[in-house]
Amino acid sequence: MDKSQIQERTKKLLEKADKPKEFTKGLEELLKSNVDRNATKNYKRIIPETGKFFGVPFPILRVVAAEIGKFIQKEPTKAPSLLEAIWNEGSFEARQIVGKCLEKFGPKNPKVCLDFVSSVLLDLDNWAVCDNLAMFGVEPILYSSPELVLPLSEKWIKDKNKWIRRFGVVSLRGYKRIQITDKVFEILDLVMEDNEKDIKKAVAWILREITKANPKEVFEFLTKWAKSKPDKNTRWVIKDGMKKLRSNEQKEILKLMEE
Repeated sequence: MDKSQIQERTKKLLEKADKPKEFTKGLEELLKSNVDRNATKNYKRIIPETGKFFGVPFPILRVVAAEIGKFIQKEPTKAPSLLEAIWNEGSFEARQIVGKCLEKFGPKNPKVCLDFVSSVLLDLDNWAVCDNLAMFGVEPILYSSPELVLPLSEKWIKDKNKWIRRFGVVSLRGYKRIQITDKVFEILDLVMEDNEKDIKKAVAWILREITKANPKEVFEFLTKWAKSKPDKNTRWVIKDGMKKLRSNEQKEILKLMEE
């Protein structure tokens, strides 16, 4: 990968940011010129739901996203239309770029970022785009402005669409670094009995992640659920979600579910 060449091509492409059709055409040309067979095989293997994709390696996508991220930070008024153009290109790669380029833009422009993210959730159709958008488009905002994110997380988690529910779960990942609140567990309560595989995996993952900063609170939360005579779906979430707790705490939780 020639990083400098990709950076220059992306900067040149951004000169057409005010012309969505030309920009989209140029983006597709950039992506097509960096297709890799191994990346194509990996996408098909680990993300079987993926629709349109080119097969561009992630390191290249990150370089493109970094340049677009710098641009929208300098030109925030152009961000909504540019992000929409990239997202609507429709490929897996374009939507990965959108998520990553929001990482530093979001905390300084939370309303613009959250409004955009909310507007595209119905397009989610695989876990990779879903999680990428949540981790880079929402998580950085959560660190500084949880009061903006939590009401949205609760709304998303109540949605009928499984990918939007998963997005709501992953939007809570930021609590791996900050002190958790009771409201977060009230939101997670809403999906502890979800029977969708993609939701169960997300809930267990997020419980493991937030254990890093909140082990006591996660232990108490899972203990409560272990005492509730959980069904098989919830039992699976509890067992997978408790793996970052101390071994004696895991044994205590397992014992409660056997009673």
